[in-house]
Order: sequence, then structure tokens, then C-alpha cells
Amino acid sequence: MGTRAVIALLAATAALGACTAPPEPPMASPAPKLDPRAIAYDNLDFNLKREPVFDNTCETLPSDLQSMLNLTKKPNTTMSGCRAEAEWGTLTISLLGPGAGRKSNARHFVDVWNGDRGAGDYFQRSILLDRYYATTVITGEVNQYCFVTVDTGAELPLEVQGAMDLDESVALTAQDVDQPIDRAMKDFCPPAREAAEKLLPLIDENGGSRAS
Repeated sequence: MGTRAVIALLAATAALGACTAPPEPPMASPAPKLDPRAIAYDNLDFNLKREPVFDNTCETLPSDLQSMLNLTKKPNTTMSGCRAEAEWGTLTISLLGPGAGRKSNARHFVDVWNGDRGAGDYFQRSILLDRYYATTVITGEVNQYCFVTVDTGAELPLEVQGAMDLDESVALTAQDVDQPIDRAMKDFCPPAREAAEKLLPLIDENGGSRAS
């Protein structure tokens, strides 16, 4: 099934789901498991009251991050979050900001979930580690970015970006030729998702989208 067909199917199931109450468990600690059927619903009750899972720096992530994620260099803190190089490209672990200075214009995970912060050329909803709502988006002029965004119940969701090496993406962009999403699906999305799956149990013990 093609990417557009998957998106169309998701949109159709979401439209149906919007008519009924989503199958969500009550808030609890430890966080409860989520119903996989929930990915068809737009109208989930996203929590915004928990603290962010880290402070957007490498210093509050595990000290063995380089070996844990098979990175080629030690991660360093940038304005975008905690960034590191890998054999396949670059990995950035960050908090997704509200995208606006005014509180009334702020956007949160619900906007990511519903594709209102840019769905790119590929968009998928999923359940991560049984307890977190998550989305995967492939975007960029040559499909050089894969974003895995995870709802942790905070105003600032966790986001892991797997990306093509900058020099290569610049060269491909200069060629002005469309690039398929296959490489991002194979090389950038799996390590981004793996990083989220390895980190969350360590930085958000007993947490989840419905954690109280």
C-alpha cells in the first residue's frame, strides 16, 4: 500500500473515530497500557500537566548515550537539543516546543497527532512501548528527516530526529531531483524510534501518555 493510501486510510478511520469516544484508560501511576485502536481517533484526551522528561540538554540524558545508541561521536548540546553523529547520519533528541511566543497560539502534541504541524511526505500514528502515543513523520526537500514525536503527558513532547548527513542532503537538494522516502524509512526512522524506546524507560520511569 502506497504512502498516500495509508494516509487516506488513516484519515478515513480517524473521521469515523471522531464520532465516538476513544478507548482510553483512566490516568494512573504507573501509566496504563494504551489501546492500539486509539490511533484511529483524533479526539484523544491529551494530558499537559506532567513535567518534561528531560531539560533538552545532553546532561540530563544517560551518560553512556554514545554506546547505548551506537553513535560515532560523543553527543553535544546544541540549540536544538542533544545532537550526535552516527554512521547513518545524525540523531537529535529534543523537546518539541510550542512553536509560538503567544500562549494562545501555542501548539502541542494534539496538533502533531492530527497532522496540523506538518505531515510531510509520510505520516503515521503508533503506540510506543505500549504506553505512549507517538507519530512518525518523514519530511524535507529530499526526505532527509524522520521525526518520531512522543506524547509524554507534558506540554513539551519528546522528539527524536534521525537525519541524513548535512553535506549529502545539500548535494542531493542541489541536484533538484525528488528522492523517495525508502531510505528515510530504512536508515533514519528505525534508529530514531529505537532511541526513544531505549531512553524513555530510563528518563521517564513508570511514565506514559496517561500517567498521572
